[in-house]
Amino acid sequence: MKPAHVLAAALLLAPIGNAQQTTAPQTSAPPVLTQQPHAGQPFYQTNPPISPLPTKAQHQANFDAETQQANALFVAGRRLEALPLYDDLCRQDPTVALFAERHAAALLAKQSTPGIDSKESLNAFIQEYNELHRAQALGDNSVLVRTLLIAAEKTTLGSIITGIPLTVGYTYMGTPAVQTAMAQAETAFSAGKFDDAAKLYVAAAGQDPALYTAALYAGDSFFRNKDYANGGVWFAKAIAIDPERETAYRYWGDSLYKSGDVAAAKDKLIQAYVAEPYNIATWAELYQWAVANKLTLAAPQAHRPEFYMLNGKVDFDPHVLPETGDGHASWLIYQHVRVLRGATTLVQNVPPSGGTMANGDLNASGYIHTLAEEVDALTALLTDVKAKLAAGTVTQEKLDPGLKLLLRLQQDNMLECFVLLNAYDKGLLHDYPKFRATHRDQLIAYVNRYLLTQPVPAPTATAVPTQPAH
Repeated sequence: MKPAHVLAAALLLAPIGNAQQTTAPQTSAPPVLTQQPHAGQPFYQTNPPISPLPTKAQHQANFDAETQQANALFVAGRRLEALPLYDDLCRQDPTVALFAERHAAALLAKQSTPGIDSKESLNAFIQEYNELHRAQALGDNSVLVRTLLIAAEKTTLGSIITGIPLTVGYTYMGTPAVQTAMAQAETAFSAGKFDDAAKLYVAAAGQDPALYTAALYAGDSFFRNKDYANGGVWFAKAIAIDPERETAYRYWGDSLYKSGDVAAAKDKLIQAYVAEPYNIATWAELYQWAVANKLTLAAPQAHRPEFYMLNGKVDFDPHVLPETGDGHASWLIYQHVRVLRGATTLVQNVPPSGGTMANGDLNASGYIHTLAEEVDALTALLTDVKAKLAAGTVTQEKLDPGLKLLLRLQQDNMLECFVLLNAYDKGLLHDYPKFRATHRDQLIAYVNRYLLTQPVPAPTATAVPTQPAH
């Protein structure tokens, strides 16, 4: 078992777990990076470009033919061959989101090329990262783009870029001896010899009890043989190694569902989501469980009016004023608190810059949108709304539904859960690991009460809903 890339002396890439795969589980994978992996519908929509979007296309005579050739190669799975074509197509027309998406995927394939130079691999990673962000900025929120972006967070370089530390299930690759054992187990797994694979993975876990993937893939091998009980034993061992990684919870949920224990499967899938709520896989699996059991999975909605700084002054949505009895003018109080804390826009769209990571914490040298700031601002907003309700200038009958929701969340002690799971941005998500460490049960309760309680309106809902990126 070898790491997928050597980025630099201090940059060893972390493994990426694969969900109940049909090929051998991989103990390492090429890097890809995330902008915003959310599941659900946040109460704001934002997906601005990280850099100014190109707007000018300069098609040459070969454009249409090259487009057809590149797309045919990509669809056929020949991504490396398509790479130089997408290089040229993106140059000729930088406004096509699909070109950016497929260019990024081809660059990922390049990083996996055996014997690739480490510097060349690093350059491909950075270019891929930029192309994925460019695809999103052009409006591409496909599953492929989101999956590649999310996976990239689980690399050392991705962690450095985002400022979000990786947990041990992603960072620890095992001893050299156990890597050899894992490679043998992967060979058996890919050949469909799941009995042999299970024995080999169990042996590897015995050699190195700290290796998350050994326990995880032992459980997966038992699952393949429909030995759900032993699969659960090994998924539990993986969770004990790293309770903050989602994969073992999700695999266990699949296993429990196949065994017929629908309620226990839900519990595990919720735990997977709470472990990594910004991972498309956790939301997608929970959504599939909900549809199969005639429930909907959707985030509650509340609209925050936009604001930003213009010439040192706050410019805001003109519809906020005047107060018309629905409470929306109280958002000015919210904006005031945010601006006093240093916010210049409603949403922090890019990772905090100029910061360092120490002891797993992000120490940003500039402004960072924190959970404490957001909750303080929402609390000030709701205090003003309550005062208007008491005075009669705002009535319950006319009160904005989003404000009603926020009042209910506050009364239920769920504001923080709402913010972190369904209203986060690039600043707020840095606070999630600390909050999860002491509020896991509260987060699980929030999912059950607010996300997973409504009946499905029509039996035809089968697709995973589009997840807006932020």
